[in-house]
Amino acid sequence: MADHKPLLAIALMVASTAFLAAKDGLGKSFLDQVGPVHMIWFQYVGNFAVMALIAAPRHGWLVVRPKPLGWQFLRGAVSAAAVSTLYWSLTYIPLADATAMFMLSPVVVALLSPLLIGEKLDLPRKLAIGVGFCGVLLVLKPGMGGDAGGYYIGLLAGLLMGLYFIANRKLAASSPPVLNVTHNALMGGIALSLFLPLFWETPPAAALPKLAGLIVLAVIGQALMISAFMFAPASTIAPFTYGMLVFAAIIGYLAFGTFPDAVTWAGMALIVAAGLYIAHHERQLAAAKG
Repeated sequence: MADHKPLLAIALMVASTAFLAAKDGLGKSFLDQVGPVHMIWFQYVGNFAVMALIAAPRHGWLVVRPKPLGWQFLRGAVSAAAVSTLYWSLTYIPLADATAMFMLSPVVVALLSPLLIGEKLDLPRKLAIGVGFCGVLLVLKPGMGGDAGGYYIGLLAGLLMGLYFIANRKLAASSPPVLNVTHNALMGGIALSLFLPLFWETPPAAALPKLAGLIVLAVIGQALMISAFMFAPASTIAPFTYGMLVFAAIIGYLAFGTFPDAVTWAGMALIVAAGLYIAHHERQLAAAKG
């Protein structure tokens, strides 16, 4: 880690969430021209190309040699499926609502990690899971704010993202952060390529600048996030990832004329509270282990 500069790290993380929310808003704006699978394939391939150029001078051919290969492919495939499903939900529901469902992932990790990687499901985690799902029920309220099916697609995206984070726990120590990001983009791109022939439609020329913008925003957002972790530990930075909800709400209002109502904000608050409590509990457990 570079010099400990928590304020700089927080600023970088907040900036990262702004760029990533802008990327999702841009993607939503032309989903009628380019489908979710195509859009995310371009994003992952573009991310890999840029990250490989960044990582190659220091890590050489390791940028195209992810290990262990099976887990790396599984992580990349689940990541790509999660983001594709998020963009699928954006065709039906507002940006902030979809982002809220996506950010249920820490609760999914707490729920499924005992089954998948043997972690203990203690009472604090159970309480946080309950609070998180109460938040989901508020966001999922019937008959308001969009197509109900879109909310369930968003919930699926949050589930898949939780599975990605569980896979990430197993692989986080296998490579430096820049290689983890590069390998995830590579494996996600390969996984999507297997299905691309089933969905392929040549993007219209008018969509190409937007696709390029999507890649640029994604790369900048990832770069800012990686940089943030260089100046402070994850426990300091992680709570600020929820800033994406605020930026998603602002972008949704400015670009699409949608804004969460009071009940939706209450649901978002419960989801965020559950995620923050889980993060705090994880820090306490880590400190107790010493």
